[in-house]
Amino acid sequence: MWTRLRALSQLMATAAVRRALAMMALAVGTALLVVDYVHVPTRDFQVGEVADRDVRATTAFKYVDWASTLEAQRRAEAAVPPVYDFDATLAARLQGRISDAFELARRRYGQQLMGARAEGREDLNQEELSGIAQAFLKTLELSLAPEDVDRLIAARWDKQIEDLATEYIGVAQQRYIIADRGLLPAQDRPVSVVRILRDSQDEAVLNDFSTVRTPESARQAISLYALERSADSSVDQAQARAAVALARAAVRPNFSYNQLITEERRRSAREAQGRQEVYVQQGKSLVREGDVLTQQQVETIRGLQATRSGPGMLGVVLSLVALCALLYSVIYVFGSAQIARFSRRDRDIEAMALIGLIVLLLSRGLVQLSEPLSVAVGMGMAPSSIWYMAPVAGGAMVVRILVNGETALLFALAMALAGGMMMDQQVLFALFYMLSALVGAAAAAQSNERVGLLRAGLLTGLVNAGAALLINLVQVHLGHASSSVVTASQPLWDVCFAFSGGLVSGSMALILVPLFELFGFLTDYKLVELANLNHPLLRQLMLRAPGTYHHSVIMGSLCEQAAARVGANPLLLRVSCYFHDIGKALHPQFFIENQRGGPNPHDRLRPQQSARTILAHVVDGQAVAVQYKLPAPVVDGIAMHHGTSLIKYFYAKALEQAQPDEDIDAAEFRYPGPIPDTKEAGIMLLADRCEAACRTLHNPVADSIRALVQKLVNDAVTDRQLEHCPLTVHQLYRIVDSFTETLLGIYHQRIEYPGLPANVAPQPVVDTGSIITLEIQNPLDHDPDAAPAPTAASPARDEPS
Repeated sequence: MWTRLRALSQLMATAAVRRALAMMALAVGTALLVVDYVHVPTRDFQVGEVADRDVRATTAFKYVDWASTLEAQRRAEAAVPPVYDFDATLAARLQGRISDAFELARRRYGQQLMGARAEGREDLNQEELSGIAQAFLKTLELSLAPEDVDRLIAARWDKQIEDLATEYIGVAQQRYIIADRGLLPAQDRPVSVVRILRDSQDEAVLNDFSTVRTPESARQAISLYALERSADSSVDQAQARAAVALARAAVRPNFSYNQLITEERRRSAREAQGRQEVYVQQGKSLVREGDVLTQQQVETIRGLQATRSGPGMLGVVLSLVALCALLYSVIYVFGSAQIARFSRRDRDIEAMALIGLIVLLLSRGLVQLSEPLSVAVGMGMAPSSIWYMAPVAGGAMVVRILVNGETALLFALAMALAGGMMMDQQVLFALFYMLSALVGAAAAAQSNERVGLLRAGLLTGLVNAGAALLINLVQVHLGHASSSVVTASQPLWDVCFAFSGGLVSGSMALILVPLFELFGFLTDYKLVELANLNHPLLRQLMLRAPGTYHHSVIMGSLCEQAAARVGANPLLLRVSCYFHDIGKALHPQFFIENQRGGPNPHDRLRPQQSARTILAHVVDGQAVAVQYKLPAPVVDGIAMHHGTSLIKYFYAKALEQAQPDEDIDAAEFRYPGPIPDTKEAGIMLLADRCEAACRTLHNPVADSIRALVQKLVNDAVTDRQLEHCPLTVHQLYRIVDSFTETLLGIYHQRIEYPGLPANVAPQPVVDTGSIITLEIQNPLDHDPDAAPAPTAASPARDEPS
């Protein structure tokens, strides 16, 4: 069992597993923070009941407002004018029927008259005439008064009566005749009239109902027309009365309400209106406890219930976890494969996961506060306005400072998408967060001072304000603003909260960066503070080992120039150089740069003892660095700046002094290492060798310096000190060029200033009184008999530094 637990702990400690666990934790946290935990009531609410709880929109949704829909449909239906049919062919049909009846009556009368005369009668009897009259009326499909029938019989269905009757009926039927005026619209509103013609039909609009007659008014019009006509012609009155009676009896309505077409058009108008949908923003209060529910509130709650129906909370969370895990995995794989500087270190991935959770947690808090704050403030502030304050840019700033810009870019993408999901799945908010994060990360990279984060937050806030204003403009043009409750003051609220979001992001970065520095993250801000030469360790080094201090400062300049040429971190290298030899401050007299021409303690030690003393400065330096809590890369630089190289001076001295049968172990003269595994450590190893060796040159010109530097670099490569260092051959040549230029500037030759010739008199000096020179006895020397101080240093030794 213990073996399995140990194996499991070893597996958990591997970098790949730690990265996977960090991303999974971020995915789970994102899902738990994005999902809405507000319980949607499942029971059916009824109009008039008292609400027993508050209900708010857990998501943005649309529902059908049936009251508004029905009202809109009623308005659309009422706007459709009634449709009436006008049968323009009815007059011709009636005229044809009258002509057919008269023709039939005259033909039968002629036939029966011939038979009667064959029987010796002059005319038909009354019964026969009545039979023809009955057939006549049956053809016409109407009835006449007996006296009018008698007139027709008396006239023997004369052609003139036929012509008058067809004329009268034609005059009457050419106007609109409706069966009852009650069938016309109650209000004087236009109606559509479909005119049915012989071979076609058309449609017109009727505005004046005074032109519409009833059958009775049409009959009266026939009588008036016949009266006027009889006054102007020699029409037989009896025949005229028979024609009038026949025409009046034949009048039929030709104008009728077409209910079928009217209803069809009204149904089309209703369907064209569609359903009136109401957009409800996420977080809006739908019902408050104690409210008496109205029809609209009930419909709104039912719309929310329909929107949130589906899988339970567990299913939603699991789906979100899977989606977020896929998102973060794809971004990680893309960054690892396509972006060279994307950080895959397990510590950086874990830090980004923690920063992401902090950003999402703060954003979730803003979402929860949005509705209560909106209700409390009022004044047209929408809950979504507060969402602009989410500090996504703050997270990107922190990642940019702790890691690098490329990693911050992908972090910003991941957090922008997660923030968009949290803010009701709105893509415009995701775009806003992406823009804000990029601006914040870029602004944070422009300053080496911590207070610069506040300036970065201010710049981010200004850009956020402009972006929020443009998003409002886009929403207006896309028509989104018309579907929600938007006031004239909402863009102002959006801009204010977006600007505040930039300030919050800057403050958040200012707080988080020092916290991560406590856990070993090295930032430029920390490096700038360590580069201050007033640091306690550097002041001790300057006082106790001034030669080493001077060597460290020169190395800082030497490495900083080379780092800029090969893409390393110049600031980290300068700081590492300042502290790389702090171990020498414990025993400065054992290092030649600090002996100042005095006695050399190595003259009294065996080579092995001297080597151990020299090797100890690396271990001592690491211990001092850890004690003063210097960053891990600086401590690593102290350990690696000699690698596992050999102290050749004392090794050669040991070989020289060894007895014939004595075996000298070279391992005793090698530094403990490890060898450099970063560009910065590799450059520092090379610089330490070159700077110390160039002090021995008697003629430090460009060619001699380059030859010495190139020889020392080749020795380091041959000694396999750069085997794990990511420096390429091309970069090594650039380092040689940089070292040569810098060292030439430091150890350049100076001209010797000549004295005045012997035959040239010195310039007269103005007498200003007595002058004290250093050619007199030192007044601070208590021993007047002491020997004068030496004027020349002891010969330089080829001691390693």
